[in-house]
Amino acid sequence: MSTQLRRIAKQLRRNNRGPGITVAKLAKLANVSKDTVYKRVHDLRQEPGRVIYSNYRVVNGERKLYYRIAA
Repeated sequence: MSTQLRRIAKQLRRNNRGPGITVAKLAKLANVSKDTVYKRVHDLRQEPGRVIYSNYRVVNGERKLYYRIAA
């Protein structure tokens, strides 16, 4: 598993409560770009046994994408 995948998976596990974590916050915590987050989440979903949920929520009139890993 690459370093980027490990960092993103680690942050997904840490932020597993509530609606999950936004792409922007995940990118900041994992020290990668937003584009990289989308790509690595796709890669993580391809691994057997991993389930990562995507949910949209409207916050202050803005639609945001949240990721949450299955426990």
